[in-house]
Amino acid sequence: MVRNPAECRRWAVVSRGRSHVTDPREGADHSHLAAAGTAAARSATSALRPRAQRTREAIVVAAGDVFAGNGYAGTRIADIAARAGVSSASFYTYFQSKEQIFREVIRRLQVEMARRDGHQPARADAIAGIEASNRAYIRSYRRNAALMVALEQVAPFDAGLRQLRLELRGPVVRRGESAVRTWQQQGLADPDLDARYAATALGNMVDRFAYVWLVLGEDFEEDQAVHTLTQLWVRALGMNHRVSQRPRTAGGTNLGRE
Repeated sequence: MVRNPAECRRWAVVSRGRSHVTDPREGADHSHLAAAGTAAARSATSALRPRAQRTREAIVVAAGDVFAGNGYAGTRIADIAARAGVSSASFYTYFQSKEQIFREVIRRLQVEMARRDGHQPARADAIAGIEASNRAYIRSYRRNAALMVALEQVAPFDAGLRQLRLELRGPVVRRGESAVRTWQQQGLADPDLDARYAATALGNMVDRFAYVWLVLGEDFEEDQAVHTLTQLWVRALGMNHRVSQRPRTAGGTNLGRE
């Protein structure tokens, strides 16, 4: 369950003070781990034997569940180990710290958040692409809202996790920037706009909308939300197209807040 804003602020302060430390290695400063990349994580995993890979996978899955339920500050390595059915000593065979396994959980979230929905329009024109991307992001955010809250709790107060938050949004912004440049070259978007700034601003609009809706609990309806966000993208970019005034239903039914 997604926590309320007051709890989020409390957890952030607790995290800054390291009040939940039960193991000396949990309280250490592991911001240097921010330099560890996705390729290194995959390489380390592929080097493990099948049984060890299964154990590591069980630990990562358990960690995602515990972080989503307890938040970052409220999660202990002992909780993750218990959920995975392994000892704390076994945990340290695969991960050096709570931050390191959190990074692995968020790395997987990054892959999902950057992935487009499988329901693509038959004719992938510019507006249909914007709409599909907005819908995919909203649905992914809904599935992972609790983990997003866990990351937001501590990112402002921890350099390593702040970098992790930037890495999470990076692929989405770069894809948006590339799309804006393409539309500018095709004469579809305002050529005077800075593609990076435009993609960042519009991407942040969608991200914040999702937060207010799916975390804070303001009541919205999916098709109308996606339709409106798409209109705002199109008009902000000065694209010479019209978006139907009726909410679209491509990709599924009207899904409200969970």
